[in-house]
Amino acid sequence: MRAITILTLVLFVAAPLAFTGCGKSDEPSTLDKLSDAAKNMQTAAEEMSKSVSEERTPVPPVSFRVLLNYLPETAEGLPRGEPEGESASMGEWQYSQANAEYRAEGGPQRVRIEIFDYAFIGVLYTPYTIALKMKFNKESTTGYERSVEIAGSPAFESWNSKSQHAEANLLVGDRYIVKITTDGLPEGSPRRIASGMNLKKLATEKAEPAS
Repeated sequence: MRAITILTLVLFVAAPLAFTGCGKSDEPSTLDKLSDAAKNMQTAAEEMSKSVSEERTPVPPVSFRVLLNYLPETAEGLPRGEPEGESASMGEWQYSQANAEYRAEGGPQRVRIEIFDYAFIGVLYTPYTIALKMKFNKESTTGYERSVEIAGSPAFESWNSKSQHAEANLLVGDRYIVKITTDGLPEGSPRRIASGMNLKKLATEKAEPAS
């Protein structure tokens, strides 16, 4: 996911202040307003980054082999390539992921699906929780970026009509990150793909107890 940085959020909200008229000399300057807005936005972002996931104790991740089962065999009519998965560690924490690409031989259309189990390692969720909780919405002549709900999960989706690139990031069961990107396919393709996946079952997956 292309993370929404504090600076981006500050500019998005505070930029209009730069175009206000010159008031009385005792009024706050534009620079002061921008500075205050930056501080307020930083505080808000820090608060919004505190998700349920961050309040939980990290747990063992499910095996990447389990995640592989949730990668559909086809996506938007495109066949799945060889799926890949792995487990990794970061200090005392562990997480797992699985992914696959979908593409017709020689064709320009492409789909990529990635599933991450960050196992409640709070810091790894921060870019997602900020984007989702901020209810960000940006629309332009070439597309949009917005916080939405997809298949019953909070999500962040984007679409670029010029490049025909679309992306959706879902937070499933407040634990699993499902990222779907498409190229050369119609608007809304990631949303349709997500709706066809068994995300309700994914949300209930837990690691097998150590034997």
